[in-house]
Formats: sequence, structure tokens, C-alpha cells
Amino acid sequence: ATSNVDGDGQKDADEPESPQESESTISLSSFATASGVDLTLGLNKAYGILFNLKLNPDVSSLSIAGMDLYLDTTSHVHYEVWAKPGLWQTVDDEANPNYMKDFYPVSHGTIQGKGLCTPTSTKTCDFATIPIRDFQKVAMLAANIKRLAVYVTLDSDDLIVKDHPGDGSEEGDLFNDGEDEAMDHSLVQASNPAFRVFYGASVLTYPLQVADPATDFRYNKGFLGRIWYRDSAIV
Repeated sequence: ATSNVDGDGQKDADEPESPQESESTISLSSFATASGVDLTLGLNKAYGILFNLKLNPDVSSLSIAGMDLYLDTTSHVHYEVWAKPGLWQTVDDEANPNYMKDFYPVSHGTIQGKGLCTPTSTKTCDFATIPIRDFQKVAMLAANIKRLAVYVTLDSDDLIVKDHPGDGSEEGDLFNDGEDEAMDHSLVQASNPAFRVFYGASVLTYPLQVADPATDFRYNKGFLGRIWYRDSAIV
């Protein structure tokens, strides 16, 4: 099934190889938000992470077809992926925010972690694989939905996230990746010709409904993993 959402590779030499490169992903492109030494520096652990994707201006449509996760475990763990149109920061009541509102499930189940990369294993270590067949495709359309909010979580604090190069302790300009095209580009964690991935907030508990933003959110954290997608050229 494909869900329509308003919004907006070549592999790096140091990007980990993916076991998903098979018949199920032959028609897909993949994009890793970090590779090489960046998988060993400036890391933190969390239960989950909230972040936004945005289509690049010259891309008319794109379908998110899968994700692989960076986990600090080699055990089997429960995972969930949720999505919604727009920005994760958008809430109806800022005094009593419900950050789960409008999120719908994209994938859930059990995956096996591959553990942390080390400086000597960055070319052979890998992300934990979510089978493509277990992931509901999410379509981003420039005509009505350029932005996609994503919530990725485990039921344990084994998700590895990336620190912003700044101190990362304050919310800062996190909300500026909305309508302002002259946004602070330091908030773009990673990008390719199709879309941009923005720094978001890690979540230090599970599930999101019980999280207190004042104590359980750590702002300016980045998603580490691989995003599988099909762009408009081959939709």
C-alpha cells in the first residue's frame, strides 16, 4: 500500500554495504545519512528520534520505501516507524502537546542489530535491516506535501543518533525548517539530489505518548541509518 504525503545515489566508498541489495531493492535507490568515520564520532543513544524530510525543489514526487537503523546491539529488538505529513514539531496545544497526533504506522516488528561501527570496521559494519516487504511505502508529492515527519523508535535505548556539531543542548532554530526557504542550513543533517534530512529530537523514553519534552527530548539530534526510496524518474 502507498500513502500519499505532501512533501519533498550513488553510494559513498565508505558507506556500509547493505544486505537489502537484492531482488526486493533492485529498483530502489538508497541514501545513508552518514558513513565512514561519521559512524564512530559524535554519537548518542536513545529510544527514538523525531525528524523531518523535505523534497528538493526540482523533485516532483518520491516514494519512501524502506529504512535501515543504526543500533548499539547485536540482539533482536522491537522497532516502530511512524510518519505524517508536515513537521513533527507541529502540535495543536503547545501547553499540553500531543506529538503522536496524526502519525500513522509505517512499519513495526523485530530486527537484529549489527552493533556499533569502529574506526577499523566502517567499510564492513552495517545498519540493522528492516525488510522492504514490512515497510508501507510513503509517497511525498511536491504539489501538496513537500515535508514528511518521521518517528523511529525501539522499546529499548539502543538507537544510535548523531549529535549536531553545535552544543545540541537547546532547541535553537529547530522550527525554522518550515516555510522559510532561507532556513539555517546548519539544520540539514544530510542531503542528496532528491531530498534533505533535518536534525530533529531524540526521545529518551518509550512510547512517545509518555515522553515529557522538557526532560525526555534532546534537540538537534540526527537520524543515522539508510533510507530506501524511488524517485519521480522511476515511479
